[in-house]
Amino acid sequence: MKRMSVALVVAGLLSVTIPGGAVHAAAAAEPLDSVVQAIKKQFAKKSSVRFSVRRRGGPPPSEDLKISGAYRFNASGMYAADLTEISHEKAATGRSREITIGRDFYSQGYVRSDEGKYTWKSPPKLGEWTYGRNLAGVVWGKDLVNGINPGFLELVASYGATSADGGTLEGVKTTLHSGTVTVTDLMERQAGISFDTEEEGVHGGQITWKLWTGPDDLPRRFQAVMKFTWPEGDEAGTMTMNIIYRGWGTPVKITAPPKHLISGEW
Repeated sequence: MKRMSVALVVAGLLSVTIPGGAVHAAAAAEPLDSVVQAIKKQFAKKSSVRFSVRRRGGPPPSEDLKISGAYRFNASGMYAADLTEISHEKAATGRSREITIGRDFYSQGYVRSDEGKYTWKSPPKLGEWTYGRNLAGVVWGKDLVNGINPGFLELVASYGATSADGGTLEGVKTTLHSGTVTVTDLMERQAGISFDTEEEGVHGGQITWKLWTGPDDLPRRFQAVMKFTWPEGDEAGTMTMNIIYRGWGTPVKITAPPKHLISGEW
């Protein structure tokens, strides 16, 4: 799926269907078993983590992105999220904030030209929010390319993963896990970059990944280099994504915007 401007992302990707249904992969092989179990324990504890994402490249007209925020978990994964996304478009900058709590979704965003003129705002008045019920494109799922997604880790483990000393990251000794996996579909939806291993999509691709975990087996950094291809095998672009995870278990409070600031619905 081609990258859309901020003006279209919030409106358009809410209705994207999660591709391919459940992801089928062989049971995770060592050494990622312990990582998957550590993450699932955080889910069971209804814990949380803060994160920051940098993305570059991808199929045209992809934009460079910076995303930061926090996740709160329940037994099945992400339950609530609060994130801010900044995109750099041609002669403009887009900024959006999105809050997810269960199936409730709140958003606000704008695109502003380099000359300081707002070319798009949603809602039309800055500081207000729109509300909608989360559809498939927004919901966390087992199909996301993310270092804290057990579905992705189980898939890449089935293709083989190597482990080595990862050095020190922000004062924590790490283990570096890495590998490569080929998928039949890579696409973008509101929750992130998703993959499929069964149904062929617009772009298939190869993912070369690295995951740095701490002594507690929890991820601290994730890198994925994704080579997108067309069905006939031609290259369509390469995207590099880096994610940093901080503050595992640190209390995070994610709340809905005040009702008087909600001015519209999807």
